[in-house]
Amino acid sequence: MVTRWSIWIALVLACQSVPAADLKVGFNIDRPPYVYVDGAGNVAGIEVDVARAALARLGFGMKSEVMSKSRMLPALKGGQADIIMSVHGKDEPGVYYSDGVVEYVNIAISRKADRIRLASDMDLDQYRFVIWQRGWADLGPAFAARYRPDEQGRFRDNYFQSSTQDAQARVFWARRVDVIVVDRYVFHWYRRQLAGSMKTDDEVEYHDIFPNTTVFAAAFADRDVRDRFNAALKAMRADGAYQDIVNRYR
Repeated sequence: MVTRWSIWIALVLACQSVPAADLKVGFNIDRPPYVYVDGAGNVAGIEVDVARAALARLGFGMKSEVMSKSRMLPALKGGQADIIMSVHGKDEPGVYYSDGVVEYVNIAISRKADRIRLASDMDLDQYRFVIWQRGWADLGPAFAARYRPDEQGRFRDNYFQSSTQDAQARVFWARRVDVIVVDRYVFHWYRRQLAGSMKTDDEVEYHDIFPNTTVFAAAFADRDVRDRFNAALKAMRADGAYQDIVNRYR
């Protein structure tokens, strides 16, 4: 005899056997500790863990896919991705942007023994510094006006930029410049990574001279999922789960 109890158990078991849907999420890599490929070949990092945790709160799994910047938006619009990360823009049909997922806080860092004093970004004019590729364009109009290349593509003598942030860190620790301009977490990541091959244990000074942060969002093909993701992200910030993820990469 089939009882209500046995029907209820059957329904529960049936629900448990249905796996959460996996959403295809596109990531642009080589930005550790935010996004990178680890030694096992998996996409990892702060941004990856935050996205996975937020989607898990909504009942979704996540399938990570590595994409170039130029491929990301076409992949979202063409149905090859459900979500793309590390983007910013305005909503349009089929593309719905989230609240900020990760925030880059750029600072200037010098060696403490050099006794460098920086009250504003204009003080960088006195020192040799290294920044990321096209960094001159990312720190406000006044900075761009001073450090953009001239018509021949030449930069000011004290300005150096590196094609990768690994190279940027190496230039600083090799003492070829006085100051590095970089996100704090990126700096600490490469400091640890390079410790086996370079001297990276000098005491440093942090100079908080840039008023603007760089915030990256995610873009969704489904507006309802975007809205629910925003709510999950807000809850993670409130209950400490977001900061717990960041702390793992310090």
